[in-house]
Amino acid sequence: MLLILGYGEVTASGHGDGDSARVTNYTPVAAPSASKKWFTFSPMLKSSTAAQTEESGTKQYKRWTGLKYSGYIRSYNQYRVMPQHNSIAPPADQLLTVNGLDIVNKVYTGYQEPMFLLRLEGSPTAKTWFQVEYMFDNQMMGIIREDSVASQVPGIGQTTNRRAMVYRIMQFKGYANTKVGDFTLIAGGGVNWAKLSPFTLANYQYRDDMFERYPWQPEGNSFGSYTRYYNEQNIARDQRWGNTGTQGFMLVGKNLPKGFGFTFIVGKSDNSGGFQTYLTKTPKNMIAFRVDKSVGVHKIGVNFFDQFGTYDAVGFRLDPRFATTDPHYLGSKVRQQIITADARLNFTKFKIFTEVGVGRFQDGLFTNRDYEQLFGKKQTTDSVTGLNYNWNNPLKAHCFNIQIDAFKSWFGFPISAQFYSVRKSVANVNSESLNTSNNHTVATPTNINTNNDITVFPGAITDIGQMANNRWGSNFKHEAAYGKLKVSAAWGFNKEWENVADLFSNRGNSISYWHQTNSFTTSRFTYFQKYAGPYQRNTSIYRRVYESYGITDTTVDYLKMYQTLNLNLGYKLKMLGRDLILNNFNTYNSVTDDNFNPIPVFTDKAFLRTFYEELMAFYSIHPKVTVVSFGSIEKVLGNNRVEKAYTTYGTTADGIDYKPGDVIKDLHSNPTLSTVADKGATINQFSWGYGIGLDYDFSGRAGLYIRNRWFGQKDKNFTLNNYKGMETTVELKIFF
Repeated sequence: MLLILGYGEVTASGHGDGDSARVTNYTPVAAPSASKKWFTFSPMLKSSTAAQTEESGTKQYKRWTGLKYSGYIRSYNQYRVMPQHNSIAPPADQLLTVNGLDIVNKVYTGYQEPMFLLRLEGSPTAKTWFQVEYMFDNQMMGIIREDSVASQVPGIGQTTNRRAMVYRIMQFKGYANTKVGDFTLIAGGGVNWAKLSPFTLANYQYRDDMFERYPWQPEGNSFGSYTRYYNEQNIARDQRWGNTGTQGFMLVGKNLPKGFGFTFIVGKSDNSGGFQTYLTKTPKNMIAFRVDKSVGVHKIGVNFFDQFGTYDAVGFRLDPRFATTDPHYLGSKVRQQIITADARLNFTKFKIFTEVGVGRFQDGLFTNRDYEQLFGKKQTTDSVTGLNYNWNNPLKAHCFNIQIDAFKSWFGFPISAQFYSVRKSVANVNSESLNTSNNHTVATPTNINTNNDITVFPGAITDIGQMANNRWGSNFKHEAAYGKLKVSAAWGFNKEWENVADLFSNRGNSISYWHQTNSFTTSRFTYFQKYAGPYQRNTSIYRRVYESYGITDTTVDYLKMYQTLNLNLGYKLKMLGRDLILNNFNTYNSVTDDNFNPIPVFTDKAFLRTFYEELMAFYSIHPKVTVVSFGSIEKVLGNNRVEKAYTTYGTTADGIDYKPGDVIKDLHSNPTLSTVADKGATINQFSWGYGIGLDYDFSGRAGLYIRNRWFGQKDKNFTLNNYKGMETTVELKIFF
C-alpha cells in the first residue's frame, strides 16, 4: 500500500504536516547530513552503482535511510492512606502502587497509562516512509485473557488482566508529494487518531489543573511548562489531544488543485464495539470523510460520519421482556449518521467558525434477510425496535454551532460569543458534543442502563464552550492581558430541548456534575464504571468523576436550564529574585426549572448549586528546581426537590429499615419523597484538596516529580459519601 503512494519527492514538510504528536526530539542513528532533507544517505548507498539519478532511467535504491528512534520511560508510584472511607469505593484504606501494581492489597489498578514509549521511523526506499510506535501499559504482568464476553468478565481491559498493552501496533504512514497534491496514507495501528469537525469526529478538551502530572507532558524545563500555562491559560497536551481514536485506514489529501483537500477514514471507532471486535465478532464499522476548500484565508468543508452494522454476528436477539414461550425479537442493526458543513472565516477584526448539519440514530433494526427469516415476509419499511431518532424533520434533527471571536481592534476589548443547538438525534460519543440523552450509544445493547455504560450523562452541567445534545445555549468569554495579569471571564447558559427522563432506569430526571476538586484522585476509587460509590451515583471516566443527583418530582412538566460563571486569573511576579506564577480559577453553576433564565441563581430556587475555587502557585527556586502548590474547595447544595437522606432511624411502610445517611428511595431504588415522619435532608457537600510538590530537572530530558495531596469530602446528610485521606506520588521520567 505504501508503494501505491511511493512516487514523487518526499520532503520534510511532506511527512510533518498532520503527523501525530511528537513528544520528543528525534535522535537520528546516522550522522546528520548537510542537506535540509529530513533523511540522510549512508556512504554505502552513495557509492552504490545502483544509486544513479532517475533522469538516467536507472532505478535508484536507497534503503533504510534516516532511521530514527525516540520515546520515554517513566516510573509512577503512589502511596495513599484514607483513615475515613467507604468500603465500596475505595475498598481499602491504604495502598502502595508501583507502576500500577498495588503492593499492599495485591491488586492491579485500572488505568492503562503508558510507562514506556518507543517510536521508530525511517525510509525503506527513497520514496516511502514508515513509522512504528509501541506504547506499553503499566506493570506488564498479570493474567493473559482475551476480550470480555458475557461468560468471561475479566477481559483485556479489566483490572484483573494486566499484561503489556501495545498502544499502537505497526502503524504505517506513506507520503507522496505529486503535481496534483500531497497524499498521506495511514494503515494499521492499534489506534489512529483523527479529527474532522466538532460534530463528526473530535474530542472535547476538559480543563485540568497543573498540579497533577500527566503521561503526555513533553520534555523540557519544568518551569517552562508552567510559563506556557500562564501565557496560554491552558496545559501543554499531546497533539493527539482533541482527536478521537479510530482503527483502520486513513487517506489524507492536501494542496490539491483549486485549494481542495480531503480526509477519508474507514474502520472502527472505540464505540464500534471496541478495537478487538475480531474476538467478539461484532460487525459494526465506521466510515467518515471530510472535503474542504481554501478560499483565500478562509476555508469551507463538508463532513460525514456513518457508524453502521450490527451489535453482534447474529443480527437479532430475543426481547428479554417476554417469555421464551412467546418469543419477541429485537433487531441488532445500527444506523448512526451525521452530515455537516462548516466554515472558518478570517477577517481583520474578527473570525468566525460555524458548523451546521443533521443527524439520526436508529438501532434495533433488522436486515432484510433476518426479517424475512423471522417473520416469513419481506420487510417493506424499516422495523425499528430500539430508538428511532430519524432526520425526516430537520428541525428536530439539527445541529448548529457558531463561534465569533472579536479582536481588540474591533470593540476595544476582545470577546468571544458562541451559539449552539444540538438535538437528541445527533448522538456521537466520538465528538465534542457531550451525550446527555441517548442511552443506546453503547458498544452492545446488553450495556444499556448498566454500570458498563459510561457514554451518557443525563442532566450534565457543561463547561463553558462545551456542547451537549438535546440542548441549546450560548457562551460568552473575555480573555485579555492587563500588564502581567491574565484574565479570562466567561458566562454561559443552556436549556434542554426535550424531556428524556423515561429512557433511564435509575435517576432519569437528574443532574450530573463532574467534581473538579480531587477529580483525578476520586476517579481512581472505581475505574470506568457507572452507578459507582455508596449511593450508586458516580460515573467514573478517565481522570474525572460525574456524580448524578436525582430529582424527586413526580410530575416532570418542565425542561431544565443550566447557568455557569467562570473567572480565571493568572499573575507572574518576582519573589526573592526568582519567578513566581499564581493562578486562581473559580466556577459557579446552577440548575433551574425556569422557562428562560440565563442568569445564575444563588438561592434554593435552583435544583442544584455548585461552587469551585482553586489556587495554584509555581515557584522557580533554582533553574532546575520548581516548587508547586495547590489548594481547592468545592460546595454542592441541593434544594428540597433533590433527593434526600434520612436523618433518623426507622422502618418504612414496606418494612425497609433505614438509618441516618440512607437515601430515601422507592422499591426500584429511585430517589423519592419520604412516606414517614422523617422527611429527610438534601445534598450538602463540602470538598477540599490541597498539596505541595517538587519538580527536579536532571536535564531537559529527565526529571523527578513529587506530589503530596491531602483531600476529603463531607456531606452533612449523605454521610456514606464522607471520606478523607492523603496520597503521595513520585514519578521519574526519562526521554531518549
